[in-house]
Amino acid sequence: MTQKTDTPRVRLGFGGGPATGETARNTKSTLRRLFGYALPYKWSLIAVSLLVMVTTAGTLAGPILLGIAIDQYILTADIPGLLRIAIMMLVVYVAAWLASMGQGVIMVGIGQRLIADLRAELFGHLQHLSMAFHDGQRVGDLMSRVTNDTEAINQVLSNGLIEFVTNILMLGGIMVAMALLNWQLAIATLILLPLMLWITTAVTNHSRVAFREVQHNLGTMNAYMEENIAGIRVVQAFARADDTNANFEVVNAANRKAGTKADVITAVLGPMFTTMSTITIAATALFGGWLSIQGIVTVGVIATFVVYIMNFFRPMRGIAMLYNHLQSALAGAERIFEVMDQDQSVADLPDAQPLDHINGRVTFDDVTFSYEPDKPVLQNVSLDAAPGETIALVGPTGAGKTTIINLLSRFYDVDSGQISIDGKDIRHVQQQSIRAQLGIVLQDTFLFSGTVLENIRYGRLQATEEEVRAAATLANADWFIRRLPQGYQTQVSEQGHNFSQGQRQLIAIARAILADPRILILDEATSSVDTRTELQIQEALLHLMTGRTAFVIAHRLSTIKQADQVLVIENGRVIERGTHESLLALGGFYHNLYMSQYQKTETPLTLMI
Repeated sequence: MTQKTDTPRVRLGFGGGPATGETARNTKSTLRRLFGYALPYKWSLIAVSLLVMVTTAGTLAGPILLGIAIDQYILTADIPGLLRIAIMMLVVYVAAWLASMGQGVIMVGIGQRLIADLRAELFGHLQHLSMAFHDGQRVGDLMSRVTNDTEAINQVLSNGLIEFVTNILMLGGIMVAMALLNWQLAIATLILLPLMLWITTAVTNHSRVAFREVQHNLGTMNAYMEENIAGIRVVQAFARADDTNANFEVVNAANRKAGTKADVITAVLGPMFTTMSTITIAATALFGGWLSIQGIVTVGVIATFVVYIMNFFRPMRGIAMLYNHLQSALAGAERIFEVMDQDQSVADLPDAQPLDHINGRVTFDDVTFSYEPDKPVLQNVSLDAAPGETIALVGPTGAGKTTIINLLSRFYDVDSGQISIDGKDIRHVQQQSIRAQLGIVLQDTFLFSGTVLENIRYGRLQATEEEVRAAATLANADWFIRRLPQGYQTQVSEQGHNFSQGQRQLIAIARAILADPRILILDEATSSVDTRTELQIQEALLHLMTGRTAFVIAHRLSTIKQADQVLVIENGRVIERGTHESLLALGGFYHNLYMSQYQKTETPLTLMI
């Protein structure tokens, strides 16, 4: 074969140009915020970056050494030289493997710590968001943001980010190496690159929308499951299991369709890049063979190009696949930051002071409030409760009784007027210090998973076991707790469903007694129990209310006869006020309401308070 001498023949040697790389595009503020969480781990990230460079350099050097082996040792039958370069290739690839393993281990640790930080901040933010936010949210969707959305980010950080950066560096390095080896063959090889980029962009153009829809539907499905599993007693009691399942099928189908749409995008990319890789390798072999015949390139260069092409399409495919996962992570991050960007509708003022050692005087001065603009729930409500007094709030459902309690607890702020405790406007004191002075016993008592002792101790975490038992004794709960299989160490099921309503109420009263609040809130604390249990709860309440300012909401008017003040609420206004006897003598709304209840029972109960 005659070789042309006027064209420089490219041979592989130990020289080489510098590898170049690209950085991942950052077009979203979401990415910037995520990177902000990575700043505390900057030294670990620097170590990962160095290891990524070692991995990339080793992967790029391997094909070059292969080409040298072909040109300088295989074609010349130089066995000792071939052995030396084989050992060199082994060292390079082992070094690249060790660097790859090291960067993976470090990055997994960074990802797990970063996600733990993000979850902790998100959960903590949820704990401090005002009731106005939580009232409009589904628990399952919030849980999905804390778990599924953060896990989507973790998958990218722990497994995908290094691969993404490595692939970018690999692509840049391969293109530089190809250009340095032979620019003609490099152009022929990369001529399909614009087409690949266009197809990749076209395929992944809608992936962000698809993956955001997946995250949204997953949150909806979790919310539906959480709600119906928590309410399984109601579902089965009303024989709605089949209907509930049918509705879940609709929600599940929507999630399946969104997931299918997103996964199809991912599935299309693999075969597309495989086909392009095969076509490019064939074209390179043909054109490279022609160049070799012309004496422009060596066989080793062609072999190096073939290996580079195989390595080129793999990172291209990896980038496209990771881009889709990145969209899922960004969609999850956006949902997380939507919550974290929510401000407290009720926030402490910068100069808010703690509220300590109060006497318990509570004053509502011309208070007006609305949950929605121009739809007042309370209008010009005024009351004054002296320390130790019991104030009963009476009225039809929806009149605004619970709203008064919500405002006193400062779950919401008044639209106008003022609420004060011991003469201090509660908007100018710290929220936590207000709630530390309150003891609340609700109709629907909530017990946490854990032991009975832990649930009572929730009122004061530092309380001793003896103090817990003493509080339970005052609450008339000690007798039945001792009869439990493990006594105070008996485990409470979710929401306390392994206890009766009355037992849960007595445990809640014990919790309030242990907290030793100055102001009590009793919201229908005896309305859902039988007569005998009600008497037990009333006796416990006597111990709890002694010497404390108390607000009692009750539909059973027989339970509030001895209240110091009875406020009758209707349509958000106080329409009557006075003692039980004075309101009966008045012959108004309260009189009619009481008589209608009295006539329904022959032996009305009396709570001596």
